[in-house]
Amino acid sequence: MTAQRQLILDILEELEGHPTAEDIYRTVRENDPTIHISTVYRTLHWLEEQGLVNPRLFQEDRRQLRFDQAGCLDHHHFRCLVCNEIVEFAEPLVDQIKLSFEMESGAQVSNASLVLYGECSHCRDQHA
Repeated sequence: MTAQRQLILDILEELEGHPTAEDIYRTVRENDPTIHISTVYRTLHWLEEQGLVNPRLFQEDRRQLRFDQAGCLDHHHFRCLVCNEIVEFAEPLVDQIKLSFEMESGAQVSNASLVLYGECSHCRDQHA
């Protein structure tokens, strides 16, 4: 792993939420002003191939991937359609659905992703 790849991975670990490639690029440039955005994209693609990051595509970001670190248990997301807050949560029922599908189909599910969309409690309180 090159120094730039390691820097990008380190920055991804430090950033909260689900940063975009552009978010990562802005932060990486603070440490390495010579880095180019195309390097960040190529590195994120390489990190995905290595199983070190998981890209996420949310409904409102049709052309902009967000990234999670890989290796953590399946987790799911709620996205507020008003403020765009993203909340991570675990849901045991998804594990049951995966198991049921595997038993019926003979397939092996490696991971699952559920995204719920709506209005968060804070935004709902603002409209009340």
